[in-house]
Amino acid sequence: MEGSRIFFLPFFLVVLFYVLATTAEVHVFNGDNGLSISLPRGTDHIGKWNDTSSAAVNILGDDDDRECSYYHKLNHSEQCAFIRNNSDCHIDDGFINYLEFVFCRFPKQLIPLAFVFLFIWLIFLFVSLGVTAEDFFCPALTAISRTMKLNQSIAGVTFLAFGNGAPDIFSAIAAISNAKEGDAGLAIGALFGAGVFVTTVVAGSIAVTHPFKLAERPFLRDVVFYIGAAFWTFTILYRRQIVLAEAIGFIGLYVGYVLVVLIGRKVYEIQRKRQQSQPMRIPVGSPSINTEGGVSSNYGSVNDHDPHVNQESYMHSSTNHSVKGVLEASDQLAIAAAVGLPAPRRAPSVSQMGPQGDNSVDDGFMTPLLAGFARRYEEEQEEHSAIANLFIALNPVDSENWKRKSIFGKAYEIFKLPIQFMLQLTVPIVDYDEDRHGWNQLLNVLQCITGPMFCLGVTKAVSVHIHGNLYLWELMLPLCVILAIVIFITSKRDSHPVYHFLFPYLGFLVSVLWIYSIANEIVNLLQMFGVQFSLSTEVLGLTLLAWGNSIGDLVSDITVAKQGFPRMAIAACFGGPLFNMLLGIGISCTIAAIRNDGVFHVSFSQLQMVLAGGLGVSLLSSLFFMLCTRFNATRIYGFYLYALYLGFLVIALLTESKVIKW
Repeated sequence: MEGSRIFFLPFFLVVLFYVLATTAEVHVFNGDNGLSISLPRGTDHIGKWNDTSSAAVNILGDDDDRECSYYHKLNHSEQCAFIRNNSDCHIDDGFINYLEFVFCRFPKQLIPLAFVFLFIWLIFLFVSLGVTAEDFFCPALTAISRTMKLNQSIAGVTFLAFGNGAPDIFSAIAAISNAKEGDAGLAIGALFGAGVFVTTVVAGSIAVTHPFKLAERPFLRDVVFYIGAAFWTFTILYRRQIVLAEAIGFIGLYVGYVLVVLIGRKVYEIQRKRQQSQPMRIPVGSPSINTEGGVSSNYGSVNDHDPHVNQESYMHSSTNHSVKGVLEASDQLAIAAAVGLPAPRRAPSVSQMGPQGDNSVDDGFMTPLLAGFARRYEEEQEEHSAIANLFIALNPVDSENWKRKSIFGKAYEIFKLPIQFMLQLTVPIVDYDEDRHGWNQLLNVLQCITGPMFCLGVTKAVSVHIHGNLYLWELMLPLCVILAIVIFITSKRDSHPVYHFLFPYLGFLVSVLWIYSIANEIVNLLQMFGVQFSLSTEVLGLTLLAWGNSIGDLVSDITVAKQGFPRMAIAACFGGPLFNMLLGIGISCTIAAIRNDGVFHVSFSQLQMVLAGGLGVSLLSSLFFMLCTRFNATRIYGFYLYALYLGFLVIALLTESKVIKW
C-alpha cells in the first residue's frame, strides 16, 4: 500500500537527529585546572582554548553563583564552557540540555537554525504528548476500569478524567519538580493560561459555532468550584508558600467535586426512573431532532428537562433492550460532560441507530453489514502469518485510510510517525471491543521485553549497580526474556490468554513514563527558550505551554458542538480545566512539599496576579452573562469572550515588558 512505503521513515528521522545531536567533539582538558571543554568539530578555536585555558578558568571560576542568563554577556567562544560549568544552566530531569546542545554543538552562524529546529522539536513533543495520552494512556485506564469492574460513573470521574487531563497534570508536575528557588511560574502560567484560553476562546468558539441554552445546574456547579479553586491558588501564591496539608486539600476538593457529581447524578437517575415508571401515551408520528441536537416530540424537547441526558441517543422505546442500551449510553456521555471529558469519538449517530433508537452495536448486537465486515476481518487475520501480523501491528501509518486522508492528514501521519512507532513497540493495548481483545502474540511477547527495558532507561536506572559490577539492566533483561518465552509458550496466536487482563497495567506504567518524560522535555525546552529570549516562565506557560496543551480541546470541542452537542462541549470547557488545576497543583505541590520538609516556597510576581485576575474575570463574567440571559449562549457571548482573551493577553504581555506596573 501507499502508506507502507513510508514505514521506514522513523528510522531515517531518528538517524538524522542522532547525527545532528552527536556531532563529533574535540575535547580539551587542562590538567592543572581540571577544566574540560568541548568544542564542535570544524572550529578553529582549539589552539586558542589550549593557549587561554587559564583565562577561561578565571572567567568561569566564580560563575557558578551567577544566573544562567549571564552567558549572553560572554563571547561565543566562552558560552559553551560557561553553560557546562554553571549549575544554574543544568537540568534536573530530562535527557537533553538544550542550551548546551545549541551553543556547544553548533557554530555561531548556525545557531538561528538550531532554534528553528528546536521549535519544530517542541511541536513534535506536544503532538507526542497528545498521541500518548489519547491512544495509549486512556485505553489502558479504560481496560483497567473494566478489569476492576467499576461502574461507568466512578470510572468516568476517576480513570477517564485522569487520562483526559494527563498532559496538563504531568506538565505541571514536571514544571514544579524542575522549579528552581520556588519559581513555579511555568506550571502556574500553564494552568491559569490554559484555563483562561479554554473558558474564553474555546467556549466562545462553541457559542459562535452553535448558539444554545446551557444546562443550568452543571454550569453553576463547575463555575462555583472553579472560582473557589482559582481563589485558593491565588491565596497560596500571595502567601508565597504552600504546606503539605494545603496541597492535599486540593486533592480533597477534587474528591468533594466528584462526590457532588455522583450524588447529583444518582438523584437525577432516581427521578428519571420514577418518570419512566409512569405510563405515557406516545402520539402517532416519529420523533424529530431539534436544533440543539436533542430528540423532541409533540411534548417538547427532552433536553429542556434533562441537561445530562444523551442528546443523541435518548429516545422513547417500547422494548426493554432498547431502553437498557440507551440508558447505558446516556450514562457514559453524561459523566463525560460532567467532568469535562470530550465526547466519545465513536459515539453513534442517529443514522446508525435502529428504528427504536437503539444503538445497533450495543450489548453485542451487530447489524448484518457489520457482522460481515467482522467475519472478513477475521478471515484476513487468519491468512496472515505471525510475522506478518507483527509488522502490521507495528505499522505506525493508518494504511487503510491513507488514500482518503487530506494532505494535512497525511502530513500529520508522517509527522507523528516516529513516536507512534515507538509507542506501539513498547506499550501494550487491551481493547475489549476488538477481536481477541487486541491480542497479538508476537507483539505482546515483544512488549514484555521492550516495555520494562524502556522503563529502566527513562528512569535512568540502567546504570544502577546491584552487586559488584552487576548492573540492574543486566539482571532485568534476562528476566524479561524468560517472561517473554513463558508467555509465548503458554499462549495461542488465535485467542488471548487468561492472564491478558494484566497487560493494561504494564501499558499504564509504560505510558505514564512516556508522558512524564515527554513533559519533562517540553518543560526543559521552554525554560531554554525563556533564558535565551529573556522571557519569564509565566509568559511561556500562558502562551506556548497553555496553547500546546489546549489546542486539542479547541478542535475536539468545536467538532462536538458542530455535531449537535454544544452542552457537552461547554461542560468540558469548565470541568476540564477545573480538574487539571485541582490535581495539577494538588499532586505536584504534594510531592514538592514532601521533598522540602512539608513546606514548598513559591515565588509571586505581578504577572501571576494578572493570570489569576484574568481567570477570575473570565469565570465571573460568564456567570453574570448567563444569569442575565437566562443561560442562553449566543454569538454575542462568544465574541465577547474573544475580546476578553485578547485584552487579557495584551495586559499580560505589557505587564511582562514592564509597560504596565501594578
